[in-house]
Amino acid sequence: MRHHLLYRSHAAKNIIEGVIIIRRASRKHCTASGRRSYFGDDLSHSRSPPKLQDHLPQHPRLGSTIAQKRVPDSTLSQSISATIEDEILGRARIILHSSTVPDTAQVEELLQACEEFASLISEEIQSLRQTTSNRTTPASNLLALEEIQDNPSARDRKDVFLTVPAMTAAAQLISSTAHKIITDPKIYITPKLLSAYVNIQSLLGRPRSLPEVFQLYASKPFPKSKTTPLVFATPNPNKPTAHIPLSVIDTALNAAIQTKDLPLCFDIIKYSVCTRAFQYHKFLRRAFVPISGAVLAPFAVYKLASELSGHLSNMDAAVATDVLFAGILAYVGFTATIGVVAVTTFNDQMDRVTWASGTPLRERWMREEERMLIDRIAGAWGFQQRSRRGEEEGPDWEALREWVGMRGMILDRTELMDGME
Repeated sequence: MRHHLLYRSHAAKNIIEGVIIIRRASRKHCTASGRRSYFGDDLSHSRSPPKLQDHLPQHPRLGSTIAQKRVPDSTLSQSISATIEDEILGRARIILHSSTVPDTAQVEELLQACEEFASLISEEIQSLRQTTSNRTTPASNLLALEEIQDNPSARDRKDVFLTVPAMTAAAQLISSTAHKIITDPKIYITPKLLSAYVNIQSLLGRPRSLPEVFQLYASKPFPKSKTTPLVFATPNPNKPTAHIPLSVIDTALNAAIQTKDLPLCFDIIKYSVCTRAFQYHKFLRRAFVPISGAVLAPFAVYKLASELSGHLSNMDAAVATDVLFAGILAYVGFTATIGVVAVTTFNDQMDRVTWASGTPLRERWMREEERMLIDRIAGAWGFQQRSRRGEEEGPDWEALREWVGMRGMILDRTELMDGME
């Protein structure tokens, strides 16, 4: 069953790649046959289109139809949507309508297929928008009307403007299907599923549902296996294993920044790096070993002092042990204190967002990822030129400044700006 699903996924991917290759090849042919563009002014030359059968994957439904004739771009986009509906929605309905807990591997394969489709659709939408923006000028529009009147076959080439909405509809289909899968009560959200879902929505430019999924990842009730009817257990949202990986958070925040949605950026930070699960995980991963070493250091130092005191002949062994223990422990303690202060006060990575005076060092270290992400938002919303920093204005910028202040941080500290030292 698993190999069959993988075969269908790769076959559908090859279909879409073939459709895109044909569309681009047709577009290149129109440009190379004496026309400067789809709506050029040189229509005197006419050539037969190149053979495209070599670019097309062999498929019983689409292969023969597209290979026999040149299909307009709108029809190609409809073929892509039909392929997605056949290959993605069919498998999704089986999982969603099942009364038992689906296999995690099948769900991961389905979201992986959605991610592959999303990547192809995203690349094609960007290509189409760039092509359309280069050709939708007043002059090109007038030339298009004249060409369509003089040459009826030119009507097919105007279908390029219909492919962006068609591709957008396909993107909406993939996005909604992935959301239905990830929010289904029977499906347990694993780190792989979360990463795949975030990649899908980021590629399609639809990150509005990411904060909701971040909440579900930590608090969604999961079904107990081998129970009929299904019995759900409530997880602990504060446990370290419920944290969201920083790489996933970066992908989600970058998608939110590209959409220029400031409240969405705030929500992504709130439900990711500001959670107790993320902080507990950071403490266990980065502070547990140093703290354990600090707890065990006095015992190790005392053992070392006892061994060294036996080599001293001019001092009593007990006195020598006490002196050596105090000296070595003081050296280790002072050195470790300097290291902790250096780590918690390091600020070379700060750009526009810094900590407010009086913020405890432990809080600065624990919330450094939060400050880093807010700093990235400030850099995306503000001027890129350092000489113009401080000139930003508007409701979004004021909301950002107020939100940063409520988090115990300062946006554009005056004494750290250029020329204000």
